Amino acid sequence: MAESRTQLLEYIADEIKNLKGIYVPIKASPLEVAMVRKISPFKLHPNPDDEFCNPKIGPNYQIISGYEQKIRSSLPYDIPPFDEPLIVQKITPGGYMLLNGHHRWAAARSCDMDPVPIKIVNLTSESDVQQMLSESDRTKRVTFDLDEVVFSSEEGYYEIIPQSLLGKKVKEQIRLGIPALFRFFNSKGYDVWVFSSEYYSIDHIRTLFSRYSVRVDGIVTGTGKKTAGAAAEKKSIEQLFAQKYKETINVDSESVVRIIKDEKDFDHSEISERGQGWSGAVMDIVSAYES
Repeated sequence: MAESRTQLLEYIADEIKNLKGIYVPIKASPLEVAMVRKISPFKLHPNPDDEFCNPKIGPNYQIISGYEQKIRSSLPYDIPPFDEPLIVQKITPGGYMLLNGHHRWAAARSCDMDPVPIKIVNLTSESDVQQMLSESDRTKRVTFDLDEVVFSSEEGYYEIIPQSLLGKKVKEQIRLGIPALFRFFNSKGYDVWVFSSEYYSIDHIRTLFSRYSVRVDGIVTGTGKKTAGAAAEKKSIEQLFAQKYKETINVDSESVVRIIKDEKDFDHSEISERGQGWSGAVMDIVSAYES
């Protein structure tokens, strides 16, 4: 029997009330993170910080209805109704908190779809950032956007996946020259930080780059969360960076920006090359800063 709107809202309100003040995210094991598993949707908790649970915004019932139709049309044929698993975070005192997929979760509950596929991730927390910063004595950093720069290849120029990664499905394609560019910045005394708005597990990102024998000093994932708590944490993390680093270089697909702490002016350089010559052009720009 389909769950009514009133029943869904009452359930969400009860869950938020019951979890308030007691739930804490905890790190999942590498094995838990590495695999997609299946679990009852009735064992998943809605995220109180998500817009889905905000009474002023709330669920989009048109979206839920669309997912319900997909579920009902696919179940008789044992066809997965969703392309991607629900993204969750392990919590204590027990269970999993939804990070992405609330509308699919609501549709699954309504249609008695049991179990549902989930992917557990370990997002970066403020304490993770503090730990990463404490492990370095450098005062310079370089930042890359994983989604727009590192995992974005132009004209088909991307790195070949190392042999050690074969046998495990890896959907990301790393832009050609990124591993060499990371090594270059390491040799120049920069901490390499990567950021993503997506819900990547920090374990996955760290393992991926270790296969290329490059060091990534800092990983921040899930920056796309649009909640009051996420905004406050982002501000706090930015303060940690400001206290730590005297120089920051940001590299995107088209330019390099260099900022020196307490200086009003900054250096902005356009990257003249694309494709195979892109990383070399970035190296030339940064090397010129030292001359």
